[in-house]
Amino acid sequence: MVPLAPALAQSVQPPTAPPATSEPPAADAAQGSDLGLNEIIVTGTRTGTRKFDTSYAITTIDPQAIAQKAPLGIADLIASTPGIYVESSGGEVGNNVYSRGLPADNYRYLPLLEDGLPVWEEGAGAFTNADEFFRVDATIDSLQIVRGGSASITASNAPGGVVNVLTKRPTRTLQGMVKGEVGDWDHYRMDANVSGPLNDRLSFAIGGFYREDNGLRNPGFTGNQGGQFRVGLQYDFADSGSLFVSYRKLDDKNIFYTAIPLASPSQGLPGLDAGTGTLVNTAFARLTVPDGRGAFDKRVDLTQGIHTDTDTFTAIFNKPLGDGWEVNDRARYTTGTVDFNGLFSSGIATSQGFLAGALTRLQAARPDTVSAVYRDASNDQTVAAAALGNQLALTQSIFNTLVDVENVINDLSVTKKLDTGIGRHTLTAGYYFSHFNQTQNWNWNDILVEAINRPRYFDVVGLNAAGQQTVALTKNGLLNLHSNLQRFRDKVTINAFYMTDAWQVTEALRIDLGARYHHVAKDGTIAQTTRANLGDATTIADDNVLVFNGAMTPYRFKTGQWAFSAGANYEFDKRVAAFARYSRSFRVTPEFVQWFGGVPVENRIDLVEGGLKYATRPFSAFVTLFYNKFPNIAFQTIVAGPNGQAQTINQTAAAESKGIEVELSLRPVDVFELAASGNYQKINYTSFAGQDASGRFDFSGNQIVRQPQVQVSVRPTLHLLGDRVNIFGEAAYTGKRYVDVANTIVLPSYTEVRLGANWKVTNALQAQVVATNLFNEVGLTEGNPRAGSIIGVQETAFQGRPIFGRRVRASLTYSF
Repeated sequence: MVPLAPALAQSVQPPTAPPATSEPPAADAAQGSDLGLNEIIVTGTRTGTRKFDTSYAITTIDPQAIAQKAPLGIADLIASTPGIYVESSGGEVGNNVYSRGLPADNYRYLPLLEDGLPVWEEGAGAFTNADEFFRVDATIDSLQIVRGGSASITASNAPGGVVNVLTKRPTRTLQGMVKGEVGDWDHYRMDANVSGPLNDRLSFAIGGFYREDNGLRNPGFTGNQGGQFRVGLQYDFADSGSLFVSYRKLDDKNIFYTAIPLASPSQGLPGLDAGTGTLVNTAFARLTVPDGRGAFDKRVDLTQGIHTDTDTFTAIFNKPLGDGWEVNDRARYTTGTVDFNGLFSSGIATSQGFLAGALTRLQAARPDTVSAVYRDASNDQTVAAAALGNQLALTQSIFNTLVDVENVINDLSVTKKLDTGIGRHTLTAGYYFSHFNQTQNWNWNDILVEAINRPRYFDVVGLNAAGQQTVALTKNGLLNLHSNLQRFRDKVTINAFYMTDAWQVTEALRIDLGARYHHVAKDGTIAQTTRANLGDATTIADDNVLVFNGAMTPYRFKTGQWAFSAGANYEFDKRVAAFARYSRSFRVTPEFVQWFGGVPVENRIDLVEGGLKYATRPFSAFVTLFYNKFPNIAFQTIVAGPNGQAQTINQTAAAESKGIEVELSLRPVDVFELAASGNYQKINYTSFAGQDASGRFDFSGNQIVRQPQVQVSVRPTLHLLGDRVNIFGEAAYTGKRYVDVANTIVLPSYTEVRLGANWKVTNALQAQVVATNLFNEVGLTEGNPRAGSIIGVQETAFQGRPIFGRRVRASLTYSF
């Protein structure tokens, strides 16, 4: 990646007309060495703001950086941003993003925006991860990633910042690109984008991608298949201003990966490679499970993966009215479905130990049972316990969740610029509205597999003294039927009002002030369940199964929160500036209110930050110190209970984080460039005590779960043959983390190396090759959270989700 540019804009709203580019050009020697601190970012105001003048930190990722990173998903793209920790080991989507120690995953405190509006309002909801609603492709121009600061004033539920993706807009000249890409996992992808004028005021842009591959861990079927299509029109008014409208179709299937058993945190098992192995297999990819009403007729299809099928319409209006007045309006409508099908890690035992436990249960049901055996569920052949892969029996949960979604968003703002006797003010007042409906249906069932790549799945049956079958523990390979069964419907409305003032007191001093009031109301119903015997006398698997009983319980709540932010930037000279900011923010989620007893969970956060910016041609730096205090952070984990049924554990705690973030850029000569970024942070729970079944616990002072104290990324680039050939790389270090709040299970540190090169064959043709995880490093991003994230369970064998092994891709791009 080229240098990540700390930048800031008065808001996180998109530029009125961001530059539309085709294939990114070779790096410019003058531009690439100073972190772009003198660039102008237009952010909902036509005057724009220099990055050097801003009062909080933002990282920008330009088209060249996107091309060199060659990301498979948005998580890959933002992974080198200081202060942000990314777990991208789940695949192309469904990944976790953390900001400055905030102790919750998904995109809970760092929402994902597209052109200034959320891709989906509740982007950290159950099975509605923000990255499921968006893909990186050739229609993307650049990114702006705000860390803390005033993000919570201008965006919805954004206390940790925002990731704002700016798309390519229609252009006044005909231009475009087409790119073909292949990878060594049977990966084939095509991207394209074309834009140009239709008449003297109307322009168009059209593009997208299509991709097929087996997945980075090959399950034996096509793991990723689908694409995204986008078309946009922009009308430029005669005097000034514009109206931009777009439509985006996303229809994409993506395999999702969770933890696998390992010999140790740094080594896979025989037959189950840490970098390429998977527990998903064609043999059990399509199964029939109970439907929640007592019938055994629902089909679950793991080959669908996370299948997102959505339609998104966007309109962006900008109109200067004269005398310093300006109106901006952004609107978005999204509708569609997310069909989530994934295999999740759960329990683990030795094959002999599991069989002994099974025998006890079988004998309780049929006293004439004297032994228990495994049978291959695909062919009913008996398999010795010692013949199971690595002599381990794994309980795996098949999550099938269907989500119907609909979201309407509108963000209207009016800006007035005025000069006073004590400086120049840019005042903005805005109203944000969002309403979404969703219906979720959860149908989870467990299966029994062995610990090898693409394993078999098994039934367990009891035998009498004559060797005849008495009763089965399982049914068609299913172990725990309806380990979780849910159905709920939500209607959520958000109304927010905000005001900001960008006050240029003197040429050297700038003060930014802002406030936001956010009100959320939710109405919903959740289906009630009871337990029933489904009536198959040959198995005990269906003797005590959750089924819907027809009752629906309503839930509702309303709540409001204020956010405030004040910052200042002082420019000492043309090379050095300093800033400081205080913010009080919040995260109010309606998503899990049905499991919190109808009580709204309000996460209030205090943030203090300050830093220095230094800008010259050969060397530039942006250094930020921060302190965050979280008096009441809520989080949720789903674990396997003693009876195999999923249990939802809700917890709250207080925490704090403090640290330093650094971005550096050095280009002493034209042929060599070095960029680096990283952070050191102390992230601890300050109040986490309570009582559980085992007694009193107190985890105050422990490190916040799953996040490292240290991250460092070093990215050298060689510019050869007048920038026609570039050789680039990255060494990314991730420090030690803990699986659980008790800090009993460690995820060791690791370093991942990436290497690539691009060659500008002609002015129109460019070739590139990229290798990721060059040395096949084994690095874990999580343990087995289904075993418990409060107090980790020391299992029979270690389970963790490793990063992907070495992969190589090559692409050819034609631009015009």
